[in-house]
Amino acid sequence: MPDTTASGGASKHVRQTRAVMYRILMIHRMLESGACPCVKDIAEKLEVSRRTIERDIELLRDQFGAPLEYDHFKKGYRYTRSFSLPTIKLTEGEVAVLLMGQRLLAETAGTIFADAARQVVNKLPLLLADKMSIDLNTFAGEISFGSPPVRGDEDKLTSHFRLLSEAIAKNHIVNMEYYTATRDASSWRDYDPYHLRMEAGAWYVIGYCHTRQELRTLAVDRIRSLKLTERIFKRPRDFSIDDYLDHSWGIERGAEYNVKVVFDTVQARWIRERQWHPNQKLTELEDGGVLLEVTVSGLESIKRWILGFGSHARVLEPAELVEEIRAEAQGILDLA
Repeated sequence: MPDTTASGGASKHVRQTRAVMYRILMIHRMLESGACPCVKDIAEKLEVSRRTIERDIELLRDQFGAPLEYDHFKKGYRYTRSFSLPTIKLTEGEVAVLLMGQRLLAETAGTIFADAARQVVNKLPLLLADKMSIDLNTFAGEISFGSPPVRGDEDKLTSHFRLLSEAIAKNHIVNMEYYTATRDASSWRDYDPYHLRMEAGAWYVIGYCHTRQELRTLAVDRIRSLKLTERIFKRPRDFSIDDYLDHSWGIERGAEYNVKVVFDTVQARWIRERQWHPNQKLTELEDGGVLLEVTVSGLESIKRWILGFGSHARVLEPAELVEEIRAEAQGILDLA
């Protein structure tokens, strides 16, 4: 019975990739020897179809940068200059890191890096050390990441991500039509992008908004239209993404609040297991509960987080958050 699990699919992919890379290596050796083999000869030697060899030659030329050309006189392929395939050898740990990184990027839609990472992994058979104690066929299928579904259309996200990445790298101003959910309206603006960040399944860009004349965090999936301009912006020397998000709970920015929340014994163990925020303070309570104190920018994000604990969390401060939690709880009761 065929293996239809995710692990089986990943193992099949690794086996296919190894077969491709073996053929690439054999074709390279033929060309490196000075021979001028034709597609028919290569296909017969490697016992595959001509179409398969044609794809391999395209891969060798396009992905590995091989200086290949067809010699019409000799009716075969040859190198136009000296060429070597990659000779860097990777350690077992480095291979594991590459595989994990590729799996993570594959589950993070909207970036321009997933395909690039896939291509690197496809080249692994040429970069492996002679002896590996792990089975790559198994290993590739036994790692996954529970990433939340990425918000927004993947094709549009990828297009926007590519343009924003270029704008950040080259300090180019972008012009965009942006949809503001709170106003249910769109508007055009010039924007200096500084930083791209993934947060809770959504991509955000942080930069200077010419319309608001201040730093603004924008959701990439709410960009309706995006254009890269030729105008250059000067990035502030003192801008730091860590400083900018220093008190943010997630990506939210706003007025700063000192928040105090008591978690009962049921959830206290869970709260102790993680550092939820860089400036948090935990105080053990006599009844087995725990008090969390943290300074945050804005209340909406931390409010949603607290609500997830239901009756096991009780807000002490600030008064605004106490009222908002109470209103949410009353709203739930009204629906019952």
